[in-house]
Amino acid sequence: MIDINVTLFIQMANVLFLLFLMNLILYKPIRRIVAERRQMIAGRQEGIEKVDAEVVAAARELEARIHEARKTGRSKIQELKSAAYEKEKELLQEAMEQAARQLNVTRAAVQRDIGAARDQLKAQIQSFSMDLAQKILGRSI
Repeated sequence: MIDINVTLFIQMANVLFLLFLMNLILYKPIRRIVAERRQMIAGRQEGIEKVDAEVVAAARELEARIHEARKTGRSKIQELKSAAYEKEKELLQEAMEQAARQLNVTRAAVQRDIGAARDQLKAQIQSFSMDLAQKILGRSI
């Protein structure tokens, strides 16, 4: 059973004295350090938020500049495509005209060659037909 006597009051005074000493030696410095850290973290958090806002603004500006550059690039590409299409039409027309001229020259050469071959074959047809008839009939004609 618990007896209430003078030692209980001495123990209570001892605990209170130790609490006072611990508060003075341990808790106050720790609280001060924690408060300083909170201030430091709050200051750095503000700095981070400020830099984050600057980054977001710079990213928006960069995105706008990229969008404008793409728009300019697309228009430039379209202009170049149009110019290239016109040049292509000119080159194709020129190539077709040259091909037509070359075709006419080639046709004329082929016609000449055909005429020359006909003339040669006409001269040889007589002798070939005579030889063939002799071979088929088995006698000379």
